Amino acid sequence: MKDIVIIGAGGFGREVAQLIENINANEKTWNLLGFIDETFEKQGTVINGYTVLGDLKWFENANKDNLWTVCAIGNPKDKYNLIAKASEYNINYANLIHPNAIISKYAEIGIDCIICCNSFISTNTKIGSHISINPGCGIGHNTIINDYASIYWSVILSGNVCINEGCEIGSMADVLPKITVGKWSIIGAGAVVACDIPENCTAVGVPAKPIKKLLKG
Repeated sequence: MKDIVIIGAGGFGREVAQLIENINANEKTWNLLGFIDETFEKQGTVINGYTVLGDLKWFENANKDNLWTVCAIGNPKDKYNLIAKASEYNINYANLIHPNAIISKYAEIGIDCIICCNSFISTNTKIGSHISINPGCGIGHNTIINDYASIYWSVILSGNVCINEGCEIGSMADVLPKITVGKWSIIGAGAVVACDIPENCTAVGVPAKPIKKLLKG
């Protein structure tokens, strides 16, 4: 078994701990050591049976020969900033894929990806790095999801969709074929995206329309 720690001890971190348990129930793979979290008040506490080991500085003295990690942060900008901060520690990132997820052998997947139960990833898709795909999502053929994106529960991305860097796609949103969502944009829950969405904005509704411009970075 390989040792693993989860960066982020919030709600999504606890769900990822459950995902690891699900993976191990199918095949013994991971020895979960605990969580890493920058929140001082959480450090040293025990959450659902796993200790919050410390902040990112914990990696300074860790034996990395058989150590892996995954970043369980939902908000893409927070995830980006935390991974940038963690880069100095030469961390090995794992992919966590639920045993019930169906993934084409022709799909490409980067590093530090979390793919939850009942998700379907079709043929010739390209999934970047540091991406979370929550339960019940459907990813159509030839779709591209770029780095740091977060795809929430029961999202449908049709064929030939492009989700750019840092996008956040709300639960039960439906992105129609050949649509592009610009960098760091947010698609609201339940939206139907029928036309391209520019970068750095929030879009909601049926059909989805931009309602707010977001600050870059």
